[in-house]
Amino acid sequence: MRTVFTQWTLGGRDGSHHPVIMPKNHYATKLFERRFHHQVLHQGRLLTEGAIRTGGFWVVGAKNLVRSEIRTCVTCRKLRGSFGWQKMADLPEDRLQSAPPFSYFGVDTFGPWITTQRRTRGGTVNQKRWALIFTCLVSRLVHLEAIEELSTSSFINALRRFTGLRGQVIQFRSDRGTNFIGAVHELNIPADLIEDPLALKYFEVNKITRVFNPPHASHFGGVWERMIGASRKILDSLLMNHKGPLTHEVLTTFLMEVSAILNARPLVAICTDPDAPQVLSPDMLIHQKYFTVGHPRVWY
Repeated sequence: MRTVFTQWTLGGRDGSHHPVIMPKNHYATKLFERRFHHQVLHQGRLLTEGAIRTGGFWVVGAKNLVRSEIRTCVTCRKLRGSFGWQKMADLPEDRLQSAPPFSYFGVDTFGPWITTQRRTRGGTVNQKRWALIFTCLVSRLVHLEAIEELSTSSFINALRRFTGLRGQVIQFRSDRGTNFIGAVHELNIPADLIEDPLALKYFEVNKITRVFNPPHASHFGGVWERMIGASRKILDSLLMNHKGPLTHEVLTTFLMEVSAILNARPLVAICTDPDAPQVLSPDMLIHQKYFTVGHPRVWY
């Protein structure tokens, strides 16, 4: 077989005009076809079949033979194989059912920022401040609270301010931060892992439920992590234009303005219909009003 291959692949006139006819089911034919397929560097069927014909061989049913070789070739599968993408899991039920704003929400902490507390003879006393974000899982509303430290007491105080303004909640989600876990023990709130369906059924009877994300699974909190990124961008723009010292009061004011801008964002694509000029935003769902973002606000 090696002698035949050498004789007919020298590029002579006899090999082109008088090719060797080979059956498609013979083992030697598969070896010849595989050799030419490697010569054209694992290209497609047309180039491989052309190399076989130019080499002086006429394979009966060459198209199916080459197609089968390309389909089973490991190198071809590596070069042309599609990447595997993990399918997105089903959304949790609290993101799909109808409920008043902030009945189901996610909470997380981000920061810190250095704030000026008081002036002394030696200079100023600076302290760190963090922000606590509450984002509604249904209406996608955002509420920001400034906290003094990453502790259980600070989180409880922020949660009490939040519930006093937004009303009682049913369930909220978060990661397994030490301040969040400590608040569960202090407030005697039932907590559960989302992998435990029996615990979920039991805690549905309670007025408020705490759901922790699994450890080292930050992608479970993509709803509020996306809002944290948007909040940082807006807050960076405000801090860049701020000339004076950053105090706790100024930071709190900035966080409220960041919440107003985020809550005025469009929830869906802006319609081009002239009969529907209004933009559906989270603020419309909680205030039932339409306004423009700016200072001062213009209400319609």
